[in-house]
This record gives sequence, structure tokens and C-alpha cells, in this order.
Amino acid sequence: MARKLIVFIILILLLFVLLVPRQEDYFQRIAADYGTIHKSSELSSDALKKLGQFEYHNRLFYSQFEYQFGNISVSYFGILSFIIFEKSEFKEPQSPQITV
Repeated sequence: MARKLIVFIILILLLFVLLVPRQEDYFQRIAADYGTIHKSSELSSDALKKLGQFEYHNRLFYSQFEYQFGNISVSYFGILSFIIFEKSEFKEPQSPQITV
């Protein structure tokens, strides 16, 4: 019985590792979200890569992705091939500090 339980746990963990969303999956999700919000225009994954800055972190059992374009930043969290919207921020541009 213990052997079956250990094999089952190993298979579940392997499933978690293999189904972690990849970087390309996040770009497809952002493109789909953009198309949902802006019905008249469409962006491809390649255009998103060129236009903005992104950070992808694979944490073995889950992954995190942050994309920033101009002042807008969006974050996503992915587990078991599901991509979940985490947050969106509007970052104010910082003006340079001038001291006299």
C-alpha cells in the first residue's frame, strides 16, 4: 500500500512539473486579453515580445510572468497549464530628481 501511495505522489508531482505554463503560453494569454479589451485591434505574441519588457520565472511546480509596456504592468501566475491573472498596475513615470 505504501508503495502505491509513493508512486501516486510521484506521478502527481511529475504532472505538476510537466504542465507548468511556458513563456509562450503567457504571451498567448496576454494577446488574447488585449484582443478582448480592444476589440478593434489585435497583437501577436511576437509583437508583444518586441514592444514590452517581460520577466518569466519557472518555479518547478508553478510559474510567474510579468509584462510591462510603458506605464502598464500585468502579472500572471500559472499552475497545471492554467494561467491566472494576478494583478495589473499603472506605474507613474518617475521624474528625475533635481537638486540645486
